[in-house]
Amino acid sequence: MKKALIAILALAVLAAGVIFAVGQTASKGDKRSGRRGGHHRGAGMAFRAIGLTDDQKAKLKEFRAASRTNIKPIREAMKASREKMRTLTANGAFDEARVTALANEQAGLQAKLIVERQRMKSQIFAILTDEQKVKLAEMKAKAGERRKERRAAKAEKVSD
Repeated sequence: MKKALIAILALAVLAAGVIFAVGQTASKGDKRSGRRGGHHRGAGMAFRAIGLTDDQKAKLKEFRAASRTNIKPIREAMKASREKMRTLTANGAFDEARVTALANEQAGLQAKLIVERQRMKSQIFAILTDEQKVKLAEMKAKAGERRKERRAAKAEKVSD
């Protein structure tokens, strides 16, 4: 049971990262994002690089709006659940049965969030042409290599 819960939470964190990357479409110098021009490398940049048509851009915007609408109540329920957990465990208090029940509730919410995010990802992928899919896969592979290189450099720096 604990392994399943940990696996679900790990998948939820991974999915949250993917969706966060997809949701980042701030343009250069966008003050709302807190990013300065040229440093943003999220999905917005990827979609610009693969050359979406105006129709694809419109559909992408629709998908994101629908997803936000579907995700909002899940996020609110997660926020309320986290607050319950803080209250439940305040000052070192611990009731294993109640914490377990609340953790299971949170896992269910995370699962719903993962499903919704994967639905949006599937919808986005479905509107891409074969060439765009190939180009996106190449970009993801290059990004993965860069991440590995940064991790290796960071690990080397830490070990020195």
